[in-house]
Amino acid sequence: MLSSDAIVVRDGKDQKIPAKDLVPGDVVRLTLGDKVPADMRMVEVGNLAAQEAALTGESVPIDKTVDSIPTEGDPMATPLGDRHNMCFSATLISQGSGTGIIVTTGDFTEIGTINTLVNKVENKKTNVLEQIDYISKWLAVFIFITSAITWNVAFFITDLDGLDALSTALVSAVAMIPEGLEAIVTMTYAYAVSNMAKHNAIIRALPAVETLGSVTTICSDKTGTLTQNIMSLTAFVTSNKRYRFDVNSGDRSANNFVIDNAYMATRADHTKYIKRAEIIGRGPSASRKSKKGKGSSFPFGVSTDGFGKTEHGAPAATAAAEAEATAETPAAGGESPDSAYLRQALSGGILCSKCSLGENGGRKGEIGNPTELSILRAAYFGDVNVAGMKEGSPVIAEVPFSSEYKFMATVHQPLLENDGADNMGSLVVHVKGAPDRMIPLCKYQAKAGKFGKEDLEPCEHDYWIEQIAVLSSHGLRVLALTRGSIDMDGVKQGEQLGPEFVMDRGEPWLTIIGLCAIMDPPRPECVQAVQEARHAGVRVAMITGDHKDTALAIGGMLGLLDADHTSAITGPELDAMSEEELRIAAPKYNIFARASPQNKIRIVKALQLEGEICGMTGDGVNDAPALKAADMGVAMGKEGTDVAREASDVSNQGRALLSALTKPFDLVLTNLSFPLFSDDFGR
Repeated sequence: MLSSDAIVVRDGKDQKIPAKDLVPGDVVRLTLGDKVPADMRMVEVGNLAAQEAALTGESVPIDKTVDSIPTEGDPMATPLGDRHNMCFSATLISQGSGTGIIVTTGDFTEIGTINTLVNKVENKKTNVLEQIDYISKWLAVFIFITSAITWNVAFFITDLDGLDALSTALVSAVAMIPEGLEAIVTMTYAYAVSNMAKHNAIIRALPAVETLGSVTTICSDKTGTLTQNIMSLTAFVTSNKRYRFDVNSGDRSANNFVIDNAYMATRADHTKYIKRAEIIGRGPSASRKSKKGKGSSFPFGVSTDGFGKTEHGAPAATAAAEAEATAETPAAGGESPDSAYLRQALSGGILCSKCSLGENGGRKGEIGNPTELSILRAAYFGDVNVAGMKEGSPVIAEVPFSSEYKFMATVHQPLLENDGADNMGSLVVHVKGAPDRMIPLCKYQAKAGKFGKEDLEPCEHDYWIEQIAVLSSHGLRVLALTRGSIDMDGVKQGEQLGPEFVMDRGEPWLTIIGLCAIMDPPRPECVQAVQEARHAGVRVAMITGDHKDTALAIGGMLGLLDADHTSAITGPELDAMSEEELRIAAPKYNIFARASPQNKIRIVKALQLEGEICGMTGDGVNDAPALKAADMGVAMGKEGTDVAREASDVSNQGRALLSALTKPFDLVLTNLSFPLFSDDFGR
């Protein structure tokens, strides 16, 4: 996982040296595709983002800045995912470039700290091994007493000499030793292991199969374990309609989009009385400060007046607008639009992108940002010819994306299939970006996502801001698709445009088409597996490094929230607890957000102290300490990290990870075949 080389600035020149030769204080340059060689404080960034999913649990690349991070109390309590001015060892640079100063190397890096935690965790004996130890002690006592009695009877009653009496006692002792016990246990384990292998689970330690049948609590990582680790468009919101997209469909059909105006139409309950500006500001789509530490300098601000403690859902004016029966829509509720509509509505997400889809719309061979790819993938499975659109409408000029202004713009020649007859006399400008940056630039909104001249209406800023808040409250990442038009001679072929091309026009000029709501969705098999586990009396908890709102949204979809477990707790809150307080808190929550590797191992140990037989599933480096500390550690085998697999007891090679934990009663014979392995034996 670690980088082998690094570009370092020494004697005023860039030099390539082995990463093992780096020391704190070295200045290192990073560029696209590099693995970060050590923990670094960034001092210069150019649209830099790092993929840190294996370390922090974040589903998407993290934009990096050079700004200082204000903290209260211990700075080290700041979650790794919130340290935007740091790059961490073994993470991957997914876009941009930057320069940083080495802060720590080797075992002192964050990944080195995790390695230290793993090495400190002591191997815990399984329940059956503890029972064998227990019965062995009593058996040894029984054999000793019986042998002593045998010697006394042989010497005093049968008048054997002392040596013959000792020989008789020893023969009796040897005869009482269950020599076949080890073979029986090994054969039983081996049979169970072979059955588990049929379910794509590789058992790395034979006693692990017995523990599967004893687990009472399953703690699971989120990203890549409970979720698919594929950013997917789940909803498309227009001025008066909401389209739900079937993220699990493998068929290319416009029927994958269905009008469902109730789908995520109201705020999540835990954000019911929070100001909209606060929800948007802390959500995954929030625009952070620029890399220079200055606030945005947009000419049109989004007013937060009236964003008070409102009831969740749309404002009264919006609800009334949606109720208008005269609104023209491409399909009725419960129905699907045609692919021609999707081609036009999603054209901004398709054409305003440098991404390329993988083979058959999958991940193999895909190139680009996961968030942008989600729109292309949704269009592809909506039966839109994505590749044909890109070839037929090439980019004339563009404004490259930057984390400073949070949008990208491209200019294209009009095409009837993409732009309609009303837009053939001017160049088309597609602008895609953070919605709180795009909405102030919009003068019109496209009614139901249609942008003919008769379909344009004044932009209702308050409606769109509320929709951003609603979607953000469910942990969704939101992108706004907007478009505009300029004169045919407004730009030259290949011209590199700056952000002022979009921003400095004196007044709003864009038309908002809709909002793309994007998330890393749950694995469908995990939803069923959680239900089966709960019916079997096994509690399932999710421990993730992701944001609290995202964790709650995924947890609700998986069925982890109920009357007894209604909320989530974060890593910083756990850090402030003593061990006794944590023992009380751990059973009360099924969702743990913004959790560090240290938090995960503390949660597992707290549950064990409460008498739980704890299973842990995960695939990242940050899961390794908890995987080793748990009674049963299960690592994702195909997409997981080697560190996680080495720390686990079971490596699952398929996708139905939790299913393997909820079916042990059918696979493991240890609790059925021999009374020795009963949980009540010896009590």
